Amino acid sequence: MRMLKCALPALALLVSLNSLGGAQVKKRDPLTEQEVDQMRETADFPSKRLELMIGFARSRMKNIADLRAATKIPPERPTKVHDLLQDFLALLDEMDDNIDVYGAHKTDIRKGLKLLIEADSEWQLQLRQLKEQSPPEELQQYAFVLTNAKEAVNDSAKNTRETLEEQDKLAAEKKLNKEWTERKD
Repeated sequence: MRMLKCALPALALLVSLNSLGGAQVKKRDPLTEQEVDQMRETADFPSKRLELMIGFARSRMKNIADLRAATKIPPERPTKVHDLLQDFLALLDEMDDNIDVYGAHKTDIRKGLKLLIEADSEWQLQLRQLKEQSPPEELQQYAFVLTNAKEAVNDSAKNTRETLEEQDKLAAEKKLNKEWTERKD
């Protein structure tokens, strides 16, 4: 009986922790179903894939700008800006991961890298303006994710430039693969 009395609270605790863990596992997908389909279609075309992800990230930044420019301010605007910044960050992470994979396989992604360098410059300006022009009461609701986004864009710009330099060097040495292959030579 005594063991049963101890086991019931422990079981209740375990069930509650398990349900909390399940809630934490659910993660917001930064891509729509249509965007996921487009990503699948470009899986074998690295520069096209990067171009597509850049477009998705630009779309998130445009949505933020549209929210900020709206004449009627919805009360959920700070939450929407926060979520769009989170999606933007997830897309940047995905681009960085793709660049790492394609770079490791010496796949020519110079076209996509050049596009990303241009986009990084745009995003640096847009994020700086977002910080400067946001009302303090709104900014405090997404300041952390905004700071992370600014740092991620700065890191992306630096890493993309370095990768482009490496790719240019490999191209000059004729060691760059024109087509994507999962094989590492």
